[in-house]
Amino acid sequence: MTDAAPGLRERKRRATRLAIQQAALRIAIEHGLSAVTVDEVSRRADVSPRTFFNYFPSKEQAILGDDPTLPQGEDVEAFVAGGPTGELLADLGTLLVHSAHELVDERGLIGERQQVLRANPELFSQRMASMKEFQAGIQTVVEQRLRLEDGLPETRDPTGDGSPPRSDEDDAVRRRARLASLVGMAALRHAWWEWSESDADAHLVDELERSFADLGALVSRSLV
Repeated sequence: MTDAAPGLRERKRRATRLAIQQAALRIAIEHGLSAVTVDEVSRRADVSPRTFFNYFPSKEQAILGDDPTLPQGEDVEAFVAGGPTGELLADLGTLLVHSAHELVDERGLIGERQQVLRANPELFSQRMASMKEFQAGIQTVVEQRLRLEDGLPETRDPTGDGSPPRSDEDDAVRRRARLASLVGMAALRHAWWEWSESDADAHLVDELERSFADLGALVSRSLV
């Protein structure tokens, strides 16, 4: 289930973030990417350029929107320590739900963003790079958890700078962590598709919870 409704300040912050994205996308659709400037986006969104940069570092990022990021602090620490349930995929789902809470779940942006990305392959490449970075972050925290569970040292640097080389155990943990991260990304993508096709009252975080619940059910069936 979704968290309690956000307060007034948070609703205003999300509304401003959404307005900036909408303005950037519509300028790109109407006049092309070259016409998108911080000043013009700010004018259409009724914010100052300074406010624009409080939300996005560049016009390209305003078009691409919010990149998912892992939560910081206690949520990640709890996951690495083996929580909250002790089931890796379920706990990864909980971690990604925390990430999804920060995303602006506005369906109206999806079609417009896809239209702009199709017309500007360089932006599509940038989006793919950001998602690859997110997947690498998931892999890192999963590997930390697996290393802790297996009683291995927290980190090993395989770059040849004098640190111990990777052992077979290291490689096994890395492979499992990468697989788990890719499965998590697939569940996130599945939730995104389901949410984009659902009714107007649905929320992305709810779909993500359902996707991981479905994933857990499928895994359980395969083990029977």
